[in-house]
Amino acid sequence: MTPLPFRPMPSGKKARQQRQQAAAAPPPTRSTGGRQASPKMLGIGGGVIAVIIIAVVLALVMSGNSKGGPAIIGVPDITPALGSSTKPNDLGGPMPGATDVAALLKGIPQNGFVLGDPKAPVQLTEFIDLQCPACQQFETTELEPLITQYVKNGDMSIRIQPWRILDRTSGEFDSLRGQKATIAAAAQNKAFNFAQVLYLNQGPEGSGWLNDVEIGNIAASVDGLDTKRFVEDANSSDTQDKIAAIDTIGAARQFSATPTILLAKLGQNAKVVSSGTPDLATLKGQIQALLDQK
Repeated sequence: MTPLPFRPMPSGKKARQQRQQAAAAPPPTRSTGGRQASPKMLGIGGGVIAVIIIAVVLALVMSGNSKGGPAIIGVPDITPALGSSTKPNDLGGPMPGATDVAALLKGIPQNGFVLGDPKAPVQLTEFIDLQCPACQQFETTELEPLITQYVKNGDMSIRIQPWRILDRTSGEFDSLRGQKATIAAAAQNKAFNFAQVLYLNQGPEGSGWLNDVEIGNIAASVDGLDTKRFVEDANSSDTQDKIAAIDTIGAARQFSATPTILLAKLGQNAKVVSSGTPDLATLKGQIQALLDQK
């Protein structure tokens, strides 16, 4: 299958400038307080070219959607025209930061939603929204030192729980599309690679930035990801079941912000240690206290 010709990859700075210019509203202010849920709810140019492109995309993915199961009701399918041979070079180069992410995670085992040794003495769980600015701050500034200091040596594992609280009532779908895509990447043990590249290229909240082209570019920038299977998995009934399970946990625990960070000693119940972007020094102290427990 020949993929659609995606746009050349600009630098990280230029890419952010382009997204900000395209957005109807200015980008949100980065906040260390976390993104709160609502109290009630916890192109290519127009004309003929656009019509042809959309028709080709839908035709190419029709069989994939039928194999993958029903899409989530009311949410647009993830439909980038990606074949299993799609590589970053086909798209003009990998997304900014993709090479650094691959280097950071190289050699660390991933199993579904878990990074590191699942029997590590300390377990960190992160409930994140893929379009949340506070999550972006945590993932791009604090996760790397945690991985380097605790995960690589086997002291801690990290479980990612892709959640969404930002677009449930707004009419936008960036959070849910990011959730679907990250769960699909987890099916190939690439959830952390996909999420990290996404956060390094995150667009303005509520702008509709996470379109099929953006998802396709991110997926093709993850080494070893079968992009054809990725598209099928993103729209599958299994992904829908996982979304429902994550939502159930969030509702039962009454989480109200992302990122929500939980810690647990192996075999013990996890406790919330941060609702919103945590202070890194405080979080490290909490991790060390669990490691020091006998």
